[in-house]
Parts: sequence; structure tokens; C-alpha cells
Amino acid sequence: MIREEFNEKVGEFEEVLQKVASDIASGVLFEKLPPPELLNKTEQYINRLKDLAGSSEELMLILKPEKAYTIKSMCKNFAQTLTTFKDILLQNTPDPLANSRLAFGQLRKASTDGSDILFLMREVRDNPSPLIETILTFKKASETKGPVISIQASEEVQPLIKYFLSRIDEFRALLMGLEKKVGEMKQIMRELQEESLKILSGKVPTQSKKDKDENEKRQLSLSNFKTEEKEGGD
Repeated sequence: MIREEFNEKVGEFEEVLQKVASDIASGVLFEKLPPPELLNKTEQYINRLKDLAGSSEELMLILKPEKAYTIKSMCKNFAQTLTTFKDILLQNTPDPLANSRLAFGQLRKASTDGSDILFLMREVRDNPSPLIETILTFKKASETKGPVISIQASEEVQPLIKYFLSRIDEFRALLMGLEKKVGEMKQIMRELQEESLKILSGKVPTQSKKDKDENEKRQLSLSNFKTEEKEGGD
């Protein structure tokens, strides 16, 4: 489930971040290391932190969409800092140690930014959006085929669940009515389509035989009238 998956990512992110912070504090990582050595000691952790931040961003946006701007902004800045750290170490320069100092500054910044993201992760994990939590609760009930009522929910969510349950029959009746109307409309469209095709193919005459015969009789009568009128004039 989403919350369990996210909780695992939060734990791993914290573990890797603490490892980097510990190495900085103990002197395992320091600014006078040559770029290749500094990169070799940190690349595995940097790549993992970047991956975890990216996948956690997606889950946080699901769990707490109202914080989308903050989540996207913080994760984007964090990823950019990690990328800058590696780019500096990979640059060719006549003063490698200067690059190490610059990169080490980015590593410290990533450590600080990572702590802020970890705080945000915990907030989202412990306090997801009430509506999203309700949806996940229903999803869990559906997957386990258990009764929704028996699932524990916060006091804030319970009224919403009760409202859904009280309106289920009404929603079902409305849905059936809509399905019936859609069926009727489809039947009318089929009939209109069939009539149109018949007209286009010439199978349906534009005039009935009876109407055609009556028109011919009227034309014949008119012709006779004109002939008699002409003879009378003569």
C-alpha cells in the first residue's frame, strides 16, 4: 500500500542522510580530498538520495496534494544541489582542490536540505490529506474484502465515511437511471443512423407510390383542362 511503501522510503532516506552527515562530522569526508576520491566516497549515497527523493516526491504528491508547490520546490532544489556536487567534481580544472572545496560546500547544503525534506516526509506520512486517507481506507477495504465500518478511522474522517454509506443506495439508483437514459439515446441514434443510410442508398423513396399517382392524376387533369379551354376558344 502507498503509506507502507512511503514509510519504507522515509526510513531509508533518513538512514542514508545520517550516514553522509556522520561522515562529514567525523572527517571521513572533507574539502581537501581530491575530486576523484571525494566522488568515490560519496557517489553511491548521492545517487541513492536522489532516487529516493524523486520516488518520495511522487508519493507525497498523492498523500498530500495541497502541499504540491512545497514538495516540488524542495525536491527539485535538493536534486539540483546533488547534481551540482557531482558536476563540480567531474570538471577538468588546473586547481582540483578548489573544485573539492566548492563541491564540499554543495554536499553540506545537500545535507541541510535533506534534513528539511526528511521533516516534510514525516509530516506527510503522519498527516496525509483527510480525503486521500479516506480513499486509501476504502481501497484497503476493497482489497481485503473486509467491511469498511470495521476499519479504524480518525474522528475527522468518520463523518465522511458515514455520509458515503448513507448515500450509496441513492447513488446506485441515479446510476441505474443514467444507464437507462444512455441506452435509450443509443437506440435513437441507431435508428436515425439506419434511416439515414437507407435514404443515402436510395432504398427509401422520397415520395410514396400513392402520392406519386395522385400527382400524375392532377397533372393529367390540368392538361385536359388546358386542352378543353383551347378548343372552346377556337
